[in-house]
Amino acid sequence: MIDDRELDVLINDVYEYYGYDFSGYSHASFKRRVDRLFQMDGFVNFSQFLSKVRTESEYFNRMVEEITVNVTEMFRDPHFYSVLRNEVLPILGTKPFIRIWHAGCSTGEEVFSMAIILKEAGLLHKSLLYATDLNPDVLNTAKKGVFPLRMMKQYSENYMASGGKKDFSHYYTAHYGLAKFGEDLIEKMVFSLHNLVSDRSFNEFDLI
Repeated sequence: MIDDRELDVLINDVYEYYGYDFSGYSHASFKRRVDRLFQMDGFVNFSQFLSKVRTESEYFNRMVEEITVNVTEMFRDPHFYSVLRNEVLPILGTKPFIRIWHAGCSTGEEVFSMAIILKEAGLLHKSLLYATDLNPDVLNTAKKGVFPLRMMKQYSENYMASGGKKDFSHYYTAHYGLAKFGEDLIEKMVFSLHNLVSDRSFNEFDLI
């Protein structure tokens, strides 16, 4: 277990070495997740753990992945997407260009959900979706637009409940247990690292 003083040292060193600022995170939640990682990877003492974080960027990325929450699915809240489709997009559609920011995009399911409803509303051609996250590994996953095929049944049900207009399989190609979404969706997305705690907004947006 890591004590509060050691946790403060970790937060300061992570900021100094990598520029990631965890000082604004819930102290109890951050400590709980660091403790879990510490125990899971079998460290004997804090110095050993801190040294590995400082000197091995790959391990630091693992720490970030374990600490940040990555729970998402496509059209996760169908009612939200129904309101977005029927009430918000008609207003956004009056603009000459639409910029949407998915802050904390995780593995990208919600970004692709947005791209699909923009396409169905005839607005994707004049839209740009900015997708950011603190975790580089989940961003790399999101960029590929590839998700487990086993999830498509649930995603399809969510999509239809949100007011989907097509067969959901129209948007992806199935191959060896994976679903690859179309390049026409991906080309309207920009993926980038961003820390919501320490980094500022980088543009003006019509929807966040």
